[in-house]
Formats: sequence, structure tokens, C-alpha cells
Amino acid sequence: MKVSTLGPKGTFCHEASLLFGAEEIVFKRSIWEVFNAIETHESEGGVVPVENSLVGGVSQTLDSLIEFDIKITKEYLLPIHHNLACWGDLEDIEVLYSHVLTLSQCEKFVRNHLPKVQIHETASNAISAIELSNRKDKRYAALVSEFAAELYDLKIIKKDVQDEKLNFTRFFVVGNQSTLPTGKDRTSIVVSPSVNRPGVLYSIIKPFYDAGIDLTKIESRPSKKKMGEYIFFIDFKGHTKDKKISQTLNELSSIFTVKVLGSYPRAY
Repeated sequence: MKVSTLGPKGTFCHEASLLFGAEEIVFKRSIWEVFNAIETHESEGGVVPVENSLVGGVSQTLDSLIEFDIKITKEYLLPIHHNLACWGDLEDIEVLYSHVLTLSQCEKFVRNHLPKVQIHETASNAISAIELSNRKDKRYAALVSEFAAELYDLKIIKKDVQDEKLNFTRFFVVGNQSTLPTGKDRTSIVVSPSVNRPGVLYSIIKPFYDAGIDLTKIESRPSKKKMGEYIFFIDFKGHTKDKKISQTLNELSSIFTVKVLGSYPRAY
């Protein structure tokens, strides 16, 4: 399967794509470009991050799921381990390359061990690895994955420097095909209220409660149409072909605008 994902080589998206069994990988500069590659049939599917257990949802993925008529077909949880790579020792480091999200997940380590270091923010963990590989100088370091370090032949001097050891990123495989029920599925939808009124969130959640459907996630995002107006991303156990799921979605659609983003096998 030919898939698109965030590049360059060495990103967590690249690693997730390999774990999904992608036969050919096309690297893109943005999540929007990943979705566009599927819509234009350049790729059969895409691998995108949707949320991290420490910092929450990935807004670019959520926005693209609304913009494009593309389905979620699989999910995967990738354990995230950040490592400090350097050509010298800890006390030699003067400049640190890091993606902004990686830096936020390693804040305590950097504050405690590299308090005076100069931070150079990069577009991805892979770019951090590339920058360090191009500067074989003990004054330079980077926060990278073990996968990227191996790919770019870097020396890791400290492993697992993230503040929380239990750190996962949830990835979606997205494409043009819907999936059949497996008996252990999850469905993702986005609900758009037409007006902001008291009790609107209760009205959205109540049909799921009445049907005994297990909600696994609810996240609000600005509608981008009016200040204080929000849409809601909701995940729940079950498949759209399940009778009580289809009945609940029909009930919800009679009150709100509902877009089904996909039903897919659950990873947890």
C-alpha cells in the first residue's frame, strides 16, 4: 500500500507508517498535504497523528478531517520515547535542536540539565536529527527518537528524557474506503450545533447515554465561524453498522449537523 505521511525520513509518522506495513511511503511537508494526496489519488492512504497522551489533540489533523471527505480506517498507539543525542558530553552542550512539542514533553529534563542551552526549534524530530548530523560538533545536541538516531547515525547520550514515561501518540490511517465491523471497533464523528444555547453539550451526549454507548473521547474545537461557537469531536465504541449506533446517529442528526469520520478497529 502506498501511503503519504509527514516527512522527512525519521519522523514518528514515518515510524508509525512502517509499523502499519506501508509498502511505499511518500513524505509530505504538512498534514494537509497528506490528505490532499489521498483526495487526488496520489496515495492510497495516509498516516497522521491525531493526539498525544501528554499534550492532547493535533489540530491540523482534526481540521483536515473536517475539510476532506476521507475516512479513518485504522488507529495505532505508538509509544513515544525522546532521547538526547550529542557528539560530546552533557556539559559540552550549548545549542539544542528540538521540535516545539518534543521540547514541551522534555521541559523538566532541559530545565534541570541544560538550563543555559540555546534552543533552536525545528519543524520535526527528523529535522532535529538532520541538523545534528550536519554539525559534528560537541557543542550541539538534539532531542530525537531512537529510530531517527539510527537512521542518521547519531550518538544517544541520554535515553527516555521525556518528563512522563507513559507517553503515547495515537495515529490514524486514513483513506477513501470504509471498513467492515470487526466486533472491536471505534467510531469518530464531529457534531456541529447550529446555535450556541444552554444545555447543547448535554443534548449531544444524552442519546449516547440513553443507548448505553461508551464514549471514549470528546473534544471541542472553535467553529472558525463565530467567537464562542464550537464543534465537538466525539469517539465512541462500536461501528456505524451496529443497530444501536445507527439509531443513535440518526437521532443526533435530526438535531445537529453530524459528520461520520469513520469506523475502524480499536487499538485500545
